[in-house]
Amino acid sequence: MKISTRLAALALTVAAPLALAGTAEAAPTGSVSGVVWHDLNSNGLRDAGEPAIKGAAMYMEDTGTAVFTDEQGRYEFKNLTAGTYPVRVGDRSLSHGQALTRLGGTSKFHPSNGVPLNPVVVKAGQKVKHLDAGLVTAKLDHIAEKIYVSNPNPKVGDTIDIVGGAYPDGNAWDQFGGELSLPEGLRVVERLGGMPKFWETEPAGKVTGFFHDRRSPSAREFVGARVVVEKQMNGAELKFEVWKGLYRSTDTNTANDVATASLTTS
Repeated sequence: MKISTRLAALALTVAAPLALAGTAEAAPTGSVSGVVWHDLNSNGLRDAGEPAIKGAAMYMEDTGTAVFTDEQGRYEFKNLTAGTYPVRVGDRSLSHGQALTRLGGTSKFHPSNGVPLNPVVVKAGQKVKHLDAGLVTAKLDHIAEKIYVSNPNPKVGDTIDIVGGAYPDGNAWDQFGGELSLPEGLRVVERLGGMPKFWETEPAGKVTGFFHDRRSPSAREFVGARVVVEKQMNGAELKFEVWKGLYRSTDTNTANDVATASLTTS
């Protein structure tokens, strides 16, 4: 009898904490939300009268999850546990010719990559609001600015630098690059400029560069070469042509796509 009583007491002692554990509540979940709108004047602020964008895609990068904005441009990621979330906005470059507006003010996503400047941190049960994004209708003029020649009248055997400069002028960050064409008789000994090489092995007489990531409007970039002059020249043409990115179709001024210069040996 005493043994049975003791066993019953032990069973109650074990069952009690198990019952309490079974009734514990799950940690509250949070959310991330915001609005996507059309920034008509490209100032990074949502001004009165600027419309919402329906159907814009918002992504959660590590899960492949996507949500789309509603009639009022609203989106929301729900049921998020505490943590840091890699939210990204699609720029609709191919579907609508739209790019992200400038950072700051109302728009919280960087125009180079569609990612917020600061990590999106959600605490237990927190609703992170106003993670908004502005999109602009991209308008860009890709400009081959100039060819810089360290000595336009060299002698045969001299080493000179020839560099082409370019920039995109407009309201959107974009890919761009350029190609410098050199006449026969100039031997490239070193590549110059900040543009990443486009071709691993350059075609004969060409020096190329291209930014696959997006660059800021009006940010001047350069590609060129240090060359040895190996033959006589009289007005030999140097040509630099800008290469355009995603928004090439918005460029209506094709007259400034190419810059030229000449080279004459003394």
